[in-house]
Amino acid sequence: MKTLKKILYIVLIVIAVFLAVCSILSVLRNTESRFLKILDFPRIQFFVASFICLLILVAAIKKWKWYDYLLSAGLLAGLIINGSYLIHYTQLVPVSVPAAINIKASDAQMSLLITNVKMTNRQAQPLIDLIELKDPDLILAMEVDEWWDNELQVFKKDYPYSQHTINELTYGMVLYSKLPLKKIEVDYLNNENVPSFESSITLPNGKNIRFHSIHPVPPTRFKNLPDNANQQETALIKLGTEITGRTSPTIVAGDLNDVVWSHVDKLTNTKNLLYDVRVGRGFFNSFNAENLLMRWPLDHIFVTEEFRLKKLERLTKIGSDHFPIYVELVL
Repeated sequence: MKTLKKILYIVLIVIAVFLAVCSILSVLRNTESRFLKILDFPRIQFFVASFICLLILVAAIKKWKWYDYLLSAGLLAGLIINGSYLIHYTQLVPVSVPAAINIKASDAQMSLLITNVKMTNRQAQPLIDLIELKDPDLILAMEVDEWWDNELQVFKKDYPYSQHTINELTYGMVLYSKLPLKKIEVDYLNNENVPSFESSITLPNGKNIRFHSIHPVPPTRFKNLPDNANQQETALIKLGTEITGRTSPTIVAGDLNDVVWSHVDKLTNTKNLLYDVRVGRGFFNSFNAENLLMRWPLDHIFVTEEFRLKKLERLTKIGSDHFPIYVELVL
């Protein structure tokens, strides 16, 4: 029995050290080190695991040694560090984008559904059914290859405006719109195989807005897929430069391959221009739909100050590793 307790104690110590070190190192989230950047993602998991580990330590240790105090301090530091990021996605802080109230018939409204379909996913019908149910004004689909592009052609009649930039490298992108697209540009901000869209959209009341859709590469190296090995990831900063000179209300949406944790200004190098619709409302974790224990928010929607939020939803599974995200906005 003593041997078993000793083994369990050692295992607990190893887990606690791992959690404390990873949580403390995660403050270096803006580094170009891919290992350190990845520590920014599982903050929810680090927080929960650290809390449980600290409870077990407090309950199990009868005679405290100096290293027990040190380990507990490390876990507590991890809780504070991760909690300082996670708190922005709880109702303990004010919302960043105000709720739409007292909506008038003359107010410009629009709805948007964004989805990373997962290129290898060959179940199109769940997404098609979901789009027909929600009936959004705009559909942004990512990881679209030729097969997915053909499947989504069913929306051509109801969505007369569209842009299709397809590739077989998981970075194809398609935008369908019921609203007129006056102008649309395809940009390659930081990788020749990773497109993003910049479009001008006319709302029903005649007002124009700017819509940026983006899908930067994640902080991971891939053998056969695009990445930014040996170079800085600057797609969001370049996008921020374009938005800084904006003259119209602006929306940014897509799979950012980044958790953000509400620090939009730091990622885009803007200041008080873009606001995260999640802040003050909830996590709405969009990834990983295939793993309940490893989920965090990767698909984001940011808006400028002219917008109000009417509805925000994480939708049901569609066979992808991402959940679709749906919003209704009022200008």
